Amino acid sequence: NLYARMDRPADAIEQYEKAIQIDNEFYPAKANLAVLYSQQGRNPEAETLLRGALETAPEMHDLAYSLGLLLVEMQRYPEALTFLERAAAGLPGRARIHYNLGMLYQFMQDLERTELALGRALALEPDNLEFLYAMADHLIKLGRFEEARPLAVRMAELYPQEPIGGQMLDFIRQNTGR
Repeated sequence: NLYARMDRPADAIEQYEKAIQIDNEFYPAKANLAVLYSQQGRNPEAETLLRGALETAPEMHDLAYSLGLLLVEMQRYPEALTFLERAAAGLPGRARIHYNLGMLYQFMQDLERTELALGRALALEPDNLEFLYAMADHLIKLGRFEEARPLAVRMAELYPQEPIGGQMLDFIRQNTGR
């Protein structure tokens, strides 16, 4: 981890590989190594590492999440969905997983599931600007301006330094006349 923080990826990879040789079930090393592989554009190697770890430890939902994100990056969306759903079910208290799942549902045009996943993220972190924006944007795209309004108000109140809340409120006013 120190080598990774020191921007010495080759040394970090060597140490992670040694850690895995010592203990093939040391999943933090596998997860960190997969991240480094991905950062180097070695996505197939990262995928193989994560899939192998999940085969031996299917309860490691963080690994399923990492694999889901990697598959999104690789534009393999239906496969990614499977792993993000698995991660969300296994780690229901992790708002970021629900958010990413919601964004993938939105991309795949599953609007009902988009709303459910984003709603779960917001229920867990109701003041998160990114989550508020995603849900408000989703509702606006569906023409549900009055449902988006309180989210935009909340953004403007909680984050007055960020223009997005006010911009959304202006857009809602333009489309509703109030």
